[in-house]
Amino acid sequence: MDAPEPAPAPTRRRGRWIAGGLVVAAAIAAVAIGVFGVHTLFLDDEVSEAGPEFDSGARLDDATDGGPADDDPTATTDDGDEGDEGAPAAEPEAPTVTTVATGTFTGVDHPGEGTVNLLSDGTQTFARFEDDFATDNGPDLYAVAYVAGERIELGRLKGNIGAQNYELPADVDPVAVEQVAVWCKRFDATFTEATLG
Repeated sequence: MDAPEPAPAPTRRRGRWIAGGLVVAAAIAAVAIGVFGVHTLFLDDEVSEAGPEFDSGARLDDATDGGPADDDPTATTDDGDEGDEGAPAAEPEAPTVTTVATGTFTGVDHPGEGTVNLLSDGTQTFARFEDDFATDNGPDLYAVAYVAGERIELGRLKGNIGAQNYELPADVDPVAVEQVAVWCKRFDATFTEATLG
């Protein structure tokens, strides 16, 4: 009587289970990356935007923009030419940028740090995230402002680290802005926020 040959089936079954497990793991990874954007938590997007550009031509006062001003409005010259009709008319005063409010980012659902300033020339207002701004990266992040508890989207977050500018809609009174935050639209989660004062 011949001895029965051992069945190779358990080895085949084990190989199928391993292959099936790998396929399931790959599918889960694809969903985590494609749908939830998990990979963004491990990548930083650093930006370094200059100050905002106002349509009026107003500029931020910057200590590094040159030497002392040459045109002092209180300076007078005594060259004896009073009432010179051929002299050019005085240029209108350029609009100035004022800081309406300032806040410091603190963590909510994720860590956050840095300064935000609301800058206005009287016509346009920008939320300026300064160079010291940093938070975790994530999927579907937006810069937002809160007025009377209402969230106003300012735009997609340009980077999770560094200086960046976001214009407030013209119908928003900058004095009424209570907070500026980084918000994840996909999960309705606030990453970090700054209460303005």
